Amino acid sequence: MSDAELDALIETTNKLPQAAPGLLAWLDSACVWEVRRRAGDDYELHPPEAAIPPEENAISVEAAIALRVRFTGNPSLGALFDALVDLFTGTGERH
Repeated sequence: MSDAELDALIETTNKLPQAAPGLLAWLDSACVWEVRRRAGDDYELHPPEAAIPPEENAISVEAAIALRVRFTGNPSLGALFDALVDLFTGTGERH
């Protein structure tokens, strides 16, 4: 993911309504993790399940699909949101 893509993701997630708070919290922490990793501070990123309670799975899937649509044409971010949808629909790998 390029710096511009990362900046776009940060900006978008900061502007979204808090309908899926766990997902947005995890995306925020993932963005911070990536910024710090690029600056040389590499630490373990917790998996989405650590921030998103099971009762938010359905709304998180909806939000990830909406974000996927928002970033249509961006393969890096599309892959991220596809993986999140797969994770929370039970078709992806749990960590």
